[in-house]
Amino acid sequence: MTPFRHFSNNPKFTNRLRRGGLYVAVAAILATHTSCTNNSGGGDWEAVTTYEVTKGVKTTLEEVEPDKFEVVDEQLVEGKEASSVVIKRLSGTVDTLSLSEAQTLVSNQDTVSTHGSTTNHHGHGYGLGRILWWSAMGHMMGRSFNSVSPSGIYRSPGTGTYTGVSSQLRSTALTRTEMRPIKGRSGFFGGSGRSRFGS
Repeated sequence: MTPFRHFSNNPKFTNRLRRGGLYVAVAAILATHTSCTNNSGGGDWEAVTTYEVTKGVKTTLEEVEPDKFEVVDEQLVEGKEASSVVIKRLSGTVDTLSLSEAQTLVSNQDTVSTHGSTTNHHGHGYGLGRILWWSAMGHMMGRSFNSVSPSGIYRSPGTGTYTGVSSQLRSTALTRTEMRPIKGRSGFFGGSGRSRFGS
């Protein structure tokens, strides 16, 4: 009997051989995955720039129909904590809200984009939550600078002191660029994953 046949009939040798083959296979798979996700071409990763606002906004709204509002003025103020909303109602009353108070008026539904449409058949104004989110005030609440406001938010689009507020907020914001997994291609074996940072 040859030495190979002798060892091949030994159960301990056979188990070690199988285990060793398994380790080699797993190591090869891991090496391939690491090579793919860290390649210089960045096939699985993308650079994402995030903005942290340093200025605040004072937004003035007017009620144009019952529970429908338009932005009539927006101005930059020093510091996010100084942000406020002035609401002029049809009844003649004027309310002033802090940023935290204004945030409580915004629902998840208000943050959904329906570009180009308005919320009533007359085409004038929006509810408070929706108009706050899609005005420059929305950037104080986390709205992306890449999102475009629908029509009907501003009383006189293209004129007035408020038209450049969003761009001013962006230009004065602190920026950070980070690498994030491309959606749908991150995770082990190409499974989806989620970044711990907001978009």
